[in-house]
Parts: sequence; structure tokens; C-alpha cells
Amino acid sequence: MAELEDALTAARSAYAAATRALALAEAAADAAEVSVAPMVVDELTVKRINVVEDDGSLRIVIGNSTHGKTMPLRGELIEHPGRHPSAGILFVNDEGTECGGLQFAGTRGTDAAQQTGYLAFDDFEQNESFRLGLYQEGGASQKFLEFADQPAWSIADLVAETDGQDEEGRRQVHDRYFGDADGRGRSRMRLARENDGSVRLVLRDAHGRDRLRFIVPADGDAVVEVVDHEGTSHSIL
Repeated sequence: MAELEDALTAARSAYAAATRALALAEAAADAAEVSVAPMVVDELTVKRINVVEDDGSLRIVIGNSTHGKTMPLRGELIEHPGRHPSAGILFVNDEGTECGGLQFAGTRGTDAAQQTGYLAFDDFEQNESFRLGLYQEGGASQKFLEFADQPAWSIADLVAETDGQDEEGRRQVHDRYFGDADGRGRSRMRLARENDGSVRLVLRDAHGRDRLRFIVPADGDAVVEVVDHEGTSHSIL
């Protein structure tokens, strides 16, 4: 890990030096009234594009599905523990941690065609708190807009504590983070076209419990349901 950090520091220093040299060259060209036309490239074929700050710190990643499996975390790139391979764009906050993205994937598959695509915004060092997406498998498909509350703990801290642990050690750490009542994310609102063909708007309380449902089935009458604290549904339409 220390060697990787040293390499990243050296790379950023080299990039900063090159940027300063380029700026000096451009200033010299301006002083000499020499016009330097920008280079125009008709086509680029790349696996990954990194957009960085003046000091070389990463801010945006445009990459293929291989790079889509990684995530920036406090200035380092680590393998994402739960992301399926997908190409797209990752956005990085001021401290070098992923804060959102745009991802797409699709295949005919062996049993049925599959297609996914979503835009997501993350809470600080946490998972997605806003998602706009699509998931299709064969004839079943979902299109959804969802808001969620995420816990206060940091994914970076979780990764640091599980680093180097065996399977049992990782399980204990995960249980400690996710086992608490406030340790998991909770969906608060979901507007979706669901797999059964219905369209639903579901509003949930701070505990993630359904409290109000607006349902338009694929066939049949629309339904409005109010759900009490005990989970009992009362239809008002």
C-alpha cells in the first residue's frame, strides 16, 4: 500500500511539473506572438480517460467495463466489492472518493436478453442516495426513480478495517457495520414501472417502512393504500 501511495505521489508530481512546463511554453509562445493551433484528433480509441485537477488528483473516470469494476477511494483505486462490470463515467469528489456515476451494460445472455443503465449520486463516502435507472431481463423490466437515506459510517473506514482480514475477520467487521439498526441504507421513495407491468409510487418512513402507496396495475383499477405503524394496509381507493 505504501509503495502504491509513493507511486501515486510521484506520478502527480510529474504531471504537475509537466503542466507547469506546458504553461511556460505557452506563455513564451504568446510573448513571441507565435500562434500555436490546438491539436485536432478525428478519432480516439481508448480504454480509459482520466480527468484530473491541476495537481493531478482524479476527478472523472471515463472507462470500459474493466475499469468500471474499480472505485476511487480517498485518492486510491480499489476493486468495488459489489459492482457488476459496466462501462460508463465515475465522478470523484474533492477528496478523491467516488461520489456518483453513469453506468451501462447489456447482453443477449444464455436465457434472456439483459440490459441495465443508471445514473446515481452517492452520499459522502457512502452508497447511492439517488438513482435513476432501468433493469431489463427478457420480458420483465423496471424503470425507476429512487431516493434513499444512507448510514453515517464511511465505506473508506469499512475497507480499511477489512483490508488483510481473513473471511471470518471480514464477516465480523461487516456484521459490526451493517448489523446495527442504523447501519443499512433505507429507501424513502420509489417511483417505478415494475416487472409485473404496474406503475407504483411508494413513500416510506425513516425506518424504510411503506407508509403510502399509489398503484396503477397493468390491468384493473388503481389503488391508493395508507399503511399504519403495524404494517397493515388500508385502501382508500
